[in-house]
Amino acid sequence: MRQHIDAAKVRRNARLSRILSFGGLGVMGLGLLISFRPPYRVDLVLGLFLVGILASQIGLPMRNRWDRRPRIDEILDGALKGLDQRFGIFHYSLGARHVLICPGGVFAVIPRSENGVINYSDGRWTRTTSKGGLLRRAGTRKIRGIRREAASEVDRAASHLNLSFPVRPFIVFLHGGAEMDVRQGPELSTHIKKLKSAIRKLPKAETLTPRQVEKLATDHGFS
Repeated sequence: MRQHIDAAKVRRNARLSRILSFGGLGVMGLGLLISFRPPYRVDLVLGLFLVGILASQIGLPMRNRWDRRPRIDEILDGALKGLDQRFGIFHYSLGARHVLICPGGVFAVIPRSENGVINYSDGRWTRTTSKGGLLRRAGTRKIRGIRREAASEVDRAASHLNLSFPVRPFIVFLHGGAEMDVRQGPELSTHIKKLKSAIRKLPKAETLTPRQVEKLATDHGFS
């Protein structure tokens, strides 16, 4: 299995996420300190709190994506471990976040973290949970944004690669509590535990040759 990642981009975004997260908390702490000392500057304190909250709100999801281990790219790599050299995955370097190249075609991999029973019917993706959480009740809820995200990732990969055949979406559900009940979904989809098996079972399709994959890796600075 060929695995390529833009490590510099990961390090850069992880560092930025920590700066925003902890810096935002620091700015709010400074605002709290100033609020107790005369002269009382309400406008300054509110400004510091606003900047701190904004920085933290941007930094937190960035940390979840780039600084929390295992990262999504590491989870995907682990699930694909053991595949031979006909299979390759590029992270954060071919337009889409994760691009899989295999005998079955070229795919933009769309990772999702929803739990519960995942279902597709009547043009809708839904998830059903039997147990409620602190802020959510049990029941069936629509999964929002999944098709829009898939279309966006496919467009990015297709624009970057400029292939003579289409890039297709492959939706992968990562949550350990997710169960798949998708029989006629519009896109390929599977649970992370079955990803390797699903890829092996794909029928052969137009794809990149091993030499083309090597050239892609070389052109993007991967050894």
